Amino acid sequence: MYKSNHQTSKRGVNREKANEKKIQDVKAQLSDVIAKTKESGDHSQLEQLEGLLDNLQEVQQANCSPIIFDQCVLDFPANSILGGGGDDYPPFIVGVLNDPFFLECCVTPTQVSASTPCGDVDGVTVNEVKAIGYLNYYFSFELDTFFNNGAQNCSAVNRLPFSCTGTTCVNDVISYTSTDDPDPCPDFCNGEVFSFAFLCDVCVTDNKTTAIYTVVHFLTNPNEDNE
Repeated sequence: MYKSNHQTSKRGVNREKANEKKIQDVKAQLSDVIAKTKESGDHSQLEQLEGLLDNLQEVQQANCSPIIFDQCVLDFPANSILGGGGDDYPPFIVGVLNDPFFLECCVTPTQVSASTPCGDVDGVTVNEVKAIGYLNYYFSFELDTFFNNGAQNCSAVNRLPFSCTGTTCVNDVISYTSTDDPDPCPDFCNGEVFSFAFLCDVCVTDNKTTAIYTVVHFLTNPNEDNE
C-alpha cells in the first residue's frame, strides 16, 4: 500500500475525501433508483443497475478511484409525451457513448511511504499515473410522442429520439505503479473507458418535465477482469 508524502498529502487527502463523498452520494442515488425499478417490475434495467452498483462498490475499495462523475439534464414538453410524467419514463438507466480521444496519461515519479510488515518505509519512488484532458459523451433514448403534425386528429403516435451530450473535465490520479512497469498507462482508446447514466431525479411543472441524469465514467473498465 502506498501513501502520499508531505508535499502532496493535503491536496491528495482533500481530493480523496471529496471523491469518497461523491461516490457515497452516487451510491445512495443509485440505491433509490434500484428501489423504484423494483417497483416498476423492469427486470432488465434492474439487473443493469445492480451490476453498476456492484462496480461502484468494487472501485470504492481501491486506494485510487478511477471514476469521474457528471450530470446531464433533458427537458421534455410533458403533454406531448405519451405517459409523460409516469414512472415508466424516462428510462432509469441508459448506456453512454464516450469519446476518449482527448484523454492523456501522465506518469510522474513520486516519493511515497510504503506499508510493510515491519512498518512504513519512507522515500519509496513509484509512478503516479494520472488521466488528464476531457471526455466527450452522448446518450439517447426513444419515447412515444404526439409530435405528428396533426395526423389522425392529433392522436398519431411517433416514437422519437431524445438525446443529451456533454464534456467531462478530467484531472485525476487513477493508479500508482512500480517504476519498473514499462507501460503503466491504460489504453483509453481501446475499450478502457466505460460510461453509463442513470436517472437521478425528475421534476414536473405544468407542461415541462426535467430529467436529471448522473453520468458515471470508469477510466478503467470495471468489467475487464470478469470477461
